[in-house]
Amino acid sequence: MTTGPVYVVLGGTGRLGRYLLAELHAQGRRAIGISRQPGATVATRVDWIQADLAATEQWPRAQKQLFHLLAGEKEVVLADLLLDRTSVTSMRRSIGAVTAFTLRAQHTLVTNGFTVQVLAASTTATLAPRMLQTPYGRAKRAQALRYARLSRIDLVLLPQLLDAAESSGAGSATCTYGAAAASLTAISQEPADRSLWVVRGSVPHSYAQRGLAGLPTFLGALALSRTVSRNNPAAHRRASRAGLAILPPHIRVQVDHHGAPERLVHGFARQLGVSRVRSISAGAPHALPEEHDEKRT
Repeated sequence: MTTGPVYVVLGGTGRLGRYLLAELHAQGRRAIGISRQPGATVATRVDWIQADLAATEQWPRAQKQLFHLLAGEKEVVLADLLLDRTSVTSMRRSIGAVTAFTLRAQHTLVTNGFTVQVLAASTTATLAPRMLQTPYGRAKRAQALRYARLSRIDLVLLPQLLDAAESSGAGSATCTYGAAAASLTAISQEPADRSLWVVRGSVPHSYAQRGLAGLPTFLGALALSRTVSRNNPAAHRRASRAGLAILPPHIRVQVDHHGAPERLVHGFARQLGVSRVRSISAGAPHALPEEHDEKRT
């Protein structure tokens, strides 16, 4: 039997999944990765289940393999990191499928005597007001509402994720994949509860301001996201950012999800019905003390 929980990483070969598996390996923790293709990284401590979770007909086989690998264990962390960014259609499909699989696996494991914690990663795009939301933000918001019904759930809002080389000149509220993985691991080691977590980037978010001069750019980006590029996730992100750039600073600071303003965070927490809103600095090995947690407004 493993000391501590076994981590089941859904989307283990994705960008964040690879870093999380490496972090778990560095800490000597046992992990099981689930992905369409087995990963080659840190293979010495990772068991792999090859399955496309968007294909529901593969679920019974994947779940059977999972139970086989968990034989003799008692504690499990289901880490949902799966996301297909190929198109808006595939993104929605992947989020819907992994949510259903995770809920099904959680229920079956608990029924069979396991203690299960669900760790669901998203980004602050989930916080965006309706008029500025992207398809990703809407899909992740709906996912969070489903997960929030669980008794042991950590919903984690990450800042913009970049590779280390990209983040060095980003100058905004960004976070490297490695730092995000460290934060997720730290969160998973906190006492399980129904919590909403905000991972704060090491650099405060900077607000680009274009005012009305940016209106043509916004309208053009919005038109593309509603027509020929409506199935392109990047087009929706560009339209959202262009919309934010034309807002007056005193309004933008309240509605720009990139900075995770408290008004949006606590409004989301109320909608989810979660009892705690907590924060952690990107890459920190431990959560901030209780007195530094997000204050309700």
